[in-house]
Amino acid sequence: MKIVVISDTHGNLSRLSEVMSKEGSVDMLLHCGDICGDEELLRQRTGVTAVQIVAGNMDFNGYSPNYRLVDLPYKHLAFMTHGHRYGVNYGTEMLEDEANSVAADIALYGHTHIPEIHKKNGLWVMNPGSLSYPRQRDRRCSYGVIELDEAKEPQLKIMYI
Repeated sequence: MKIVVISDTHGNLSRLSEVMSKEGSVDMLLHCGDICGDEELLRQRTGVTAVQIVAGNMDFNGYSPNYRLVDLPYKHLAFMTHGHRYGVNYGTEMLEDEANSVAADIALYGHTHIPEIHKKNGLWVMNPGSLSYPRQRDRRCSYGVIELDEAKEPQLKIMYI
């Protein structure tokens, strides 16, 4: 199973078609907030039926929750949030504590616009960065990919366009 994780598009989905072309067949799309009103457009442009979105600090429509627990195949559970309510600008400890409290094995967040992946005590933590407004040193737009297979540990990676 292939899952694409994006975040912090802030009303700019112009690079989404590049992501979808590059990734080919995608089973699920997760958006970690600050989509800024593009929920339906996101679904239309990708053709992916399994789309989950959480609200970011710039999402004021009230349609999406602040976090989601996403059941994934092969007994995996993702805790997905934007991150601003968990102090991610200063570290991921609060986010990790919350993900661990619900027995998630993957924690997904955005907010900082800076991509990162790490694993701590069996918990994968991923920030896909920003598909539209990157803030890391090289300012490359980024997104995440999670590949799940029954026989292997989850494979998480950051991709750049």
